[in-house]
Amino acid sequence: MHFGDIPASAWSQKYNAIQEAHAGVRILKTLWLDAGFFKTHFGTEYLMPKDNITSSLAMVSYYEPFYESGIKLNYDPTKNLEINFFVLNGYNMFIDNNDRKSIGLGITYLLGDKGNIGYTNYLGDDAPNGTALPHTRFANNVFLNYLLYKKLSIQVGADLYLQQNSDILTGTRNALAFGWLATEKYQFLPKFAVYDRLENFVDPQGFLSSVYINNNGVITGYESVGGTLGLEYKPSINSYIRLEYRRIQMLNNEDIFLTNHTYVDYRNDLMVNMGVYFDLLKGTENKK
Repeated sequence: MHFGDIPASAWSQKYNAIQEAHAGVRILKTLWLDAGFFKTHFGTEYLMPKDNITSSLAMVSYYEPFYESGIKLNYDPTKNLEINFFVLNGYNMFIDNNDRKSIGLGITYLLGDKGNIGYTNYLGDDAPNGTALPHTRFANNVFLNYLLYKKLSIQVGADLYLQQNSDILTGTRNALAFGWLATEKYQFLPKFAVYDRLENFVDPQGFLSSVYINNNGVITGYESVGGTLGLEYKPSINSYIRLEYRRIQMLNNEDIFLTNHTYVDYRNDLMVNMGVYFDLLKGTENKK
């Protein structure tokens, strides 16, 4: 994509706050083609807090793409099955930084009025032109949103990443990263609910997160576990107030969090979040 005389990198830095702007045409009754900027198709948790059970994102979700640009082909063979195929500029980027395109797939199956189950992926090499070795990334995600009982709902998901030539020691071996999350919400009163989330993120080669020298002098990527507890109050159907506590614990002697002028290997967050929203196009959005 070209944007006049504005360099691609500058355009991306200036306008990547855009979440979604695309247009499309219907090719067949169940087949649509769209082009432009999209909210991410990849992952378990949604991008906006209003669509999530929790207000914070799990660590594994933080390293997923938030936005993407390119072309999307949407196919709905049945009322319960949705298939999306993407040709994209890159992983979490609006403007391509090389002459290669990436592809992605999203499959969602509705489980009646109980929830949905699905699979998303991403395949591409976002290394700049001229990079000596390829760094093709194959990212996979599975997710389930389900209403177990009338008042109890769950959200579970897992990611698995493989990337070429990305190990710390040699830079010539494939690297692996993975993470998962499990969230549940109990609606104990019509306007009040409690929720919790467990999470795990393991990126030993640091190709998603970062490379860090831990307290033992070992070069490593991030490895963590976390837990979240929260209370939600909904004054109306389109508003919420949440009180949420979250703790992240690093697992590999990594003091990466600054607390009281000292770096430690854990982080505690206590937050109050509130929001009001209006769905002007209710019923027209896909999963992400």
